[in-house]
Amino acid sequence: MQVSKWVNTIITTLTFTFMTAQASELLSTEKLVKDVEQRQTAFSQIDDQQEQIENMLDDDDYNWLQLENISSELTANSASLQRLFVPDSQLDSRAKDKVWDENQKFKAALAKMDNSFVMMNNAIKQQDSNAAKNALKQANKTCRSCHRQFRSLW
Repeated sequence: MQVSKWVNTIITTLTFTFMTAQASELLSTEKLVKDVEQRQTAFSQIDDQQEQIENMLDDDDYNWLQLENISSELTANSASLQRLFVPDSQLDSRAKDKVWDENQKFKAALAKMDNSFVMMNNAIKQQDSNAAKNALKQANKTCRSCHRQFRSLW
């Protein structure tokens, strides 16, 4: 009887351990999928927000409050990207493997883009349209360069 009880305890422990490992792996995969979705959403919003700001800065009658609101959102989206490119999050991603193979170079490009957006945001807060336009122009150049290096077209 003792051996049977001992075997049942071992089987129960192994089953629990296996199920816990499966659940952990599932949660990890779900988090990676969520990270990909969040960064794709952030990039889409950044694209829209850049275009809105560019159009508003082309107008001579600046709505500084609206520009500041959009710029603040854009800056937050940009800052979020550093934490959303985690290892093994290539699943269903348009990012090239190069993002992870040359991760320091990629993170430096993200930081450069983010810095340009921060400069643009500061210029908008100071209602300096020329500085805001220049910072936005620099951010756009960084985006194009990064896309050529790190983003797959399909």
